[in-house]
Amino acid sequence: MSKTCLSSRPNKKKCLMSASLWVKPLTNRRNFAAWPRPVAHDCLFSDDDRILQTKARLMEHLMELPTAYDHGVDPRDYVVHLYGDTAAVTSRVTDHEQFTDSDIISEMRRTETYVKQNGSWLLIARQWGMLPVNFRKPVAVDLRTYNGYIGQYEWRPGLVDTVVVKDGKLWSQLGEDEGEYLPLGPDTFVVKDDLGSVTFSRDARGHVTDYIYHRVDGQEIHAKKIK
Repeated sequence: MSKTCLSSRPNKKKCLMSASLWVKPLTNRRNFAAWPRPVAHDCLFSDDDRILQTKARLMEHLMELPTAYDHGVDPRDYVVHLYGDTAAVTSRVTDHEQFTDSDIISEMRRTETYVKQNGSWLLIARQWGMLPVNFRKPVAVDLRTYNGYIGQYEWRPGLVDTVVVKDGKLWSQLGEDEGEYLPLGPDTFVVKDDLGSVTFSRDARGHVTDYIYHRVDGQEIHAKKIK
């Protein structure tokens, strides 16, 4: 821990970010001998599969993997909330997992809980999960077909997806969320920060009538074109 964190009037938020940043390199290097100091022995870990892990089980799992097989880089976007000697820290990190010749990249959001003991911050809980980032590659399409998708599609009363063309690109405005529709094939699109996909439907004359939003879990939402 830095000297700043042990001074009589420390900047608590900087100390917490320092504590959080300290744990990740230890994990990346599999240096678990140094873990007892910043991590509580009964620390709760909830992983991206929503499985509750103990400190001992997590250490055992990571020790089985070479560093290159699973490691996080570029911790950023820290937000720190203080409640006396308890604090919540949330941040974003890019995770890399190696499988044969594939480097699988996941953007993760992690949230940590700390308590202050003997002048230092101690990690007592960490939960992490994947952020929706779509890595599928768009395909080339005839941009003239985009005009056929322009319109409004109702998800439910009061929630409408407005589809427009801007600068030769197809855009979706659903509530406060805006994103570019990236083509995967005829009438099928994805948005960069969403893992689902959209497939437009046509009538016998070829006019777009609605679309189906395919959730990543297999469920579907039907949005009818109302304008």
